[in-house]
Amino acid sequence: MRRTGLRFLLPYMRPYRRDLLIGSLYAVIGAGASAYSPTLLGRAIDALLAGITPPLLLAYAAGIVGLAVTVAVFRYLLRMLTGAIAAGVSYRMSQDLFETMLGFDQATLRQYGVGDLLSRSSSDFIYIWRFYSAGFQMSLYALLLLVIGCALMALTSPLLALIVLVLLTLSVALQFGLGPGVERSFDRVQQEMGRIAAFTQEHLSAARMVAAYGQEHAAVAAFGAVNDVYARRGLGFAMRSAVVSSLPGLVVKLAAALVLGLGGAYVISGQITPGEYVQFIVYLSVLNGAAQNLAGAFERLQQGGAAAGRIGEVLYRRPAVADAPDAVSLASVRGALRFEGVGVRNEGRWALREISLTIPAGSTLGIVGATGAGKSTLLGLVARVRDPDEGIVSLDGHDLRTLRLESLRRSLAYVPQETLLFSMSLRDNITLGAPGLPDERVHAAVDAARLSNDLPQLPQGLATVVGERGATLSGGQRQRTAIARALARDPQLLLLDDALSSVDASTAAEIIASLATDTAPRTRLVVSQRLASVRDADQIIVLEAGRIVEQGTHAELLRHDGRYAAMYRRELMLAEGEE
Repeated sequence: MRRTGLRFLLPYMRPYRRDLLIGSLYAVIGAGASAYSPTLLGRAIDALLAGITPPLLLAYAAGIVGLAVTVAVFRYLLRMLTGAIAAGVSYRMSQDLFETMLGFDQATLRQYGVGDLLSRSSSDFIYIWRFYSAGFQMSLYALLLLVIGCALMALTSPLLALIVLVLLTLSVALQFGLGPGVERSFDRVQQEMGRIAAFTQEHLSAARMVAAYGQEHAAVAAFGAVNDVYARRGLGFAMRSAVVSSLPGLVVKLAAALVLGLGGAYVISGQITPGEYVQFIVYLSVLNGAAQNLAGAFERLQQGGAAAGRIGEVLYRRPAVADAPDAVSLASVRGALRFEGVGVRNEGRWALREISLTIPAGSTLGIVGATGAGKSTLLGLVARVRDPDEGIVSLDGHDLRTLRLESLRRSLAYVPQETLLFSMSLRDNITLGAPGLPDERVHAAVDAARLSNDLPQLPQGLATVVGERGATLSGGQRQRTAIARALARDPQLLLLDDALSSVDASTAAEIIASLATDTAPRTRLVVSQRLASVRDADQIIVLEAGRIVEQGTHAELLRHDGRYAAMYRRELMLAEGEE
């Protein structure tokens, strides 16, 4: 198995070192009992040929039954123990993986894709489970059975035992030699599975659009192309795996032919007894089963190694945005923000450049500009969704990179344009992350977001379950739910990223008026395509190609008669046209 897979799995085995020792003891006892059964059978046959009393024959029979029971009991104990280890390792590893993925920045998420991450966090764990629960115990038991069996055979005929041992050693060596190729092949299969998951997730999310444009057949054809690659990869893995899994059976059959010939000659010459000859034949059957189990276990170990490598690649991926070693928490946040020569690069181009801006605590900043001007990127810097490539963003005089992420994000609420709700009650969506909020604060936030106007239309009011991604609500209701969620947390920094785009103009005006009269000492950054949403801001900036091209109050910008004034006149003309 390649080192990378083991490197990610071994740390999770450390808490189970005692269990592994106990499991090894179970395997030794079970394998020893299984390996001694042919010896006892051979002695019984020799005793029977020499003349045996019924009580002694019954004792031999009882011994064979006792060994069979011992094998069954200790294999059961070993399977239960490795199953418990598999459950514990999978649980801890999946918890760590989920926590790691939640901390990924947008660039990392785009690199992997949601579908691929879903595949790694679901189907790959099946093979981690099989690695511990089946592959580990099967390989340990089979190896011990082979070693003990060959040792007992050597006590009867060293030459025959040596022949079997050499052939089995060659078989195991070939399996290990071919193993890395099998693991790489399986890794490619899982990569294609990730692409299938990504394709499916993307098209199911856009199912209504696909149907609206009549693209069902095209989507099915595209899925067929992706699925075809997966099938070819799977076939390649099956062929490589079949070569490895067939080796032990072939080797044991070859050993059986040699033992039959040499062993028969030994019986004729009197070098071994008929019972010992039968003992060897039975040993070949036992070793054949062990070799087949070893091949199956080896396949599971290769699959587990490949899956662990894929999971570990994500698990140990360090997020671009993380706490500095000496990061501190702020005891209290006033909300004064400052941008000093800030620049951000996205895919080789400047998304923001030379941004210098001071936002006093408790003030409101309006941010406007064309699509792609850098408005959302600017808000993302405040929330530390990413860090600037040049310059400093500071909060209350502290560089954001010196603050603990948990402390910073606890003090702010960020409402993006695309709102994500969960399949839970409306109230639980509003109190997400702060379930202990008092009813008074929840209702105040609902009123401020003008969501209270819609409660009579919902079957159970705030207790109404909104469905997956808020499917039972309109776009405007989802956005107002997100605003209510933000206000309920009573943040010192409120970031609204075009959060009223799906809300009708009248309701949006009411929400803006509510935010304007909000007496809470919070700093507000409002991105909007509607200038009416920012006209009452303490200052407004106009972004173009990542730079601030205009800055001032609504009245000052109108007097300047630049880009902002042109945008405002265009908005008035559109409003008049709608009327």
